[in-house]
This record gives sequence, C-alpha cells and structure tokens, in this order.
Amino acid sequence: MRIDRSIFAGLDALRVAATAPAGGGRPGDRRSRARGGGVELADFRPYTPGDDLRLVDWNIYARLEAVLVRLFHEDRDLSLAIVVDASASMAFGAPRKVDHAGELAACLAFLALAARDRVRVVVSGRRAAGVVRGERLSALPTIVEMLERVEPAGAADLASALAAEADRGHVDQILLLTDLLVEPAVREATLRRLAACGTRSILLPVLGDEELAPDLDDGAIVVDAETGEEVPVRGGKAAARAYAEHLAAWRAEIEARCAALGVVYAPAFTTAPARTLVAGELRRRRVTEAARGGGR
Repeated sequence: MRIDRSIFAGLDALRVAATAPAGGGRPGDRRSRARGGGVELADFRPYTPGDDLRLVDWNIYARLEAVLVRLFHEDRDLSLAIVVDASASMAFGAPRKVDHAGELAACLAFLALAARDRVRVVVSGRRAAGVVRGERLSALPTIVEMLERVEPAGAADLASALAAEADRGHVDQILLLTDLLVEPAVREATLRRLAACGTRSILLPVLGDEELAPDLDDGAIVVDAETGEEVPVRGGKAAARAYAEHLAAWRAEIEARCAALGVVYAPAFTTAPARTLVAGELRRRRVTEAARGGGR
C-alpha cells in the first residue's frame, strides 16, 4: 500500500463516533454504563452501610428525609478493530482501492489513538502483514508501516479474519474496508460474521471510479483478478445502461442486507480522498464525529 503521511493534518477535531456506551475496561473519554468516579451525575440509589458519606445528597435528605447516594458516569475507553481487505481485486483502479482503504484505515486509527481509544488494525489477504495494536498516538507509525508493507494478492477470507477478531476479545466497534467483490454466498457469510463481531459493526465498501462509471464505448475482455476468469463485455450505450442498472441493484442489495443485519453501511469510494471522506461523508453517517471540545 501507499499512504500519504500528510493525510492526518486537520483531523484532530474529529474522533470515531460512539453511538452506544463504551465497554472498555480502562479509563477514557467515552461514556460507559459503569458507575464510578466520574464527574457527571448519572443516578441515585438508597444508602447502604459502608457507602462513602461524601456521596450522600444531603439536600435531598433535608427535603425528603431520604438518604440517597449520588452515582456518577464513569468514562471508559472505546475499543475498535479495523479490518482491511488486501485481495487481488483491491489492486484495481487509480488510485488503487487498496491504497485508498489503507489511508482510510490509517485515518481512523489516528482518530482512535488521538482520543485514547484502543485500536487493532488487521489486513486480510494472501500477503497479509498481521495485526498491530495501539493505545496511544505513538503506535501510529507502526500501523502505517505495517499497512505500507502490504500488497494485494489472491483471495481474502474476510469471514475468517472477522472470526479471529471476535476470538481476540470484545470490541465496541469493528470496521471492514472491502470492495466485497465475492460470490453471493461468501458475501453473505462475511456480512453475517461482521454483524456478530462488535457492539457496532460498520461496512465501508470501497469501489473505484472505473467500477462506478466504466468506459464501455468499446467491447472488452474483463479478467477476474482473483480467479483469472475472462469475461467478454459488449460495448455501447445499451451495455453502459445495463451495467449501471446492475451496479445500482448490487449496491442496493448490500445496503438492504446491512440494514437487516444491523450493520452500518457507509460507502467509502475512491471518488473522494480519504481525509475528505473522514471529515465529510463518514461524519454524516455517524462513523466519525466532533471530538470533545472540537469544532462542529
């Protein structure tokens, strides 16, 4: 992969969005279901012997003669897993889909690490470089270097990669970057596994300009990058119209299946640079949000 090291500039006002309470076990900046030593009042409960008397709300006692203890929200960290498809089909396009996906993964990892969230970045493909974990911004260079060592090849078993992430332990969010150009049964298995992995699962489909609007004026022979199968394609306006209809139906089917499985569908096409997507479309889809104290 090739990653532009300047893509992180201007992203410090954002973070990965949390739409549900964080389940992390470490202190952080995210609202959790835990009650503890925070500063924001969450609830009250009756006093029991041994409770810290400093937590008793004496104003309520004076009004109601009820001895209640204040409970506070305890902020925890958010845990994320980012899985990148490095199959051969991701080498297509200019920019290549794999480079675009790598930059998006790096941007999302930056947002997580800057917010003191825990992140794992995984690449799935025949030449996958493994897994990198991080909890602080100091881990970002290692993540970027791992991504840059990867070149797409062969087929990626994304369902198995997602299952391995689930086996590594709980994650609040799992994000999958892939073109999802696989057989329907494999696609279904991948989406089901994605839905089962995290508290919040997000699909970031990556397609290139040439796939979204190919030049079909002339006929061509299309070669499947992963199987080597050759498919003749007719040219002309009728072929372009048929392709557009098929693509729209394919995209609608995936989006509808994601909705049924509870997976967030957030297109991440190469038509916009990674940094623009992170600050724009992905923010509108609630994948990213303003950081605490950041701009609106």
